[in-house]
Amino acid sequence: SLLFTNTDDHWTWDIPDILSRAKKSSPSTQQQQEPLRVLIITTSLVEYDKGTRGTTHGFDRLKHVMLPPLVDSVTSMTSRGWHVDVYLILGYKSLAPHRRQLIIDALPPGVGLEVWEDAIPLYYKNSFNKRPKADQALTNGDHALSRQHRFVLRDKLQYYDFFVGFEDDMRITAEHVLEFLELSNDIYQLYGEALSSSVGQVVVGSDGKAVQPPPLVNRHKSSDGASVGNDIIHDPIGVEHIKRLFPGLLRVEVLDRKSDHPLRQTGVLDNHRFVKEHPPSPNAFSAVGGESLLDP
Repeated sequence: SLLFTNTDDHWTWDIPDILSRAKKSSPSTQQQQEPLRVLIITTSLVEYDKGTRGTTHGFDRLKHVMLPPLVDSVTSMTSRGWHVDVYLILGYKSLAPHRRQLIIDALPPGVGLEVWEDAIPLYYKNSFNKRPKADQALTNGDHALSRQHRFVLRDKLQYYDFFVGFEDDMRITAEHVLEFLELSNDIYQLYGEALSSSVGQVVVGSDGKAVQPPPLVNRHKSSDGASVGNDIIHDPIGVEHIKRLFPGLLRVEVLDRKSDHPLRQTGVLDNHRFVKEHPPSPNAFSAVGGESLLDP
């Protein structure tokens, strides 16, 4: 539910309302308030790994790579009372009925599932910024599978409040969604503050709130040779610039725990400052057909 305000550029969203529903949603309050509606859109290029990029040929990617983070993500959201559906964009020709049932059985009750099979877009190879040759044939653009998110978003826009679109090995939980909405709301509030300011600008204080009126900034000479002083972060920010702000997520890679993984070989990641062991979520070990989804 996107609601535009009466501003001339129709930019702002009804973010406060969506954030409020996300925070208040719970199984006990669903009867009094419509739950937040979330659609998780996941792209998956192959059903079984090809053996490239450190993978094992024939390894069941759907069951052991895609399902664990997907189930964990969905469960974190449904436990808050949100209404969640899943849309899979697959790069392979078809999803067998028993494999589809495997996914349905792993997801929490009430979660809808829709599948787009054989979704890889076509393109002319080596035709960037030039016309293709007269006899050139279209070929699969494996690299462009993630672009298909936009078509699903267009078709489903009016039916959901929030969309989560990522690849099949990404774990995005309700906590990530709430953090995104919180920061979106902060930006929304800054936008309102800037609009109401006589100069159309605000300064963001250390607490993330707007400081009015914007203080005068005393320039000092750059200490690192930059053309702009290091105090530029204390400058006021205007309406047009605030409109360009969106929260972002920092992707963190998780390696396989197997000792023979290529990236765990001696000398590859030794003493890397960002390496930290992190145990998988217990939800990832939920059993389907008596077997754990996640291969420890």
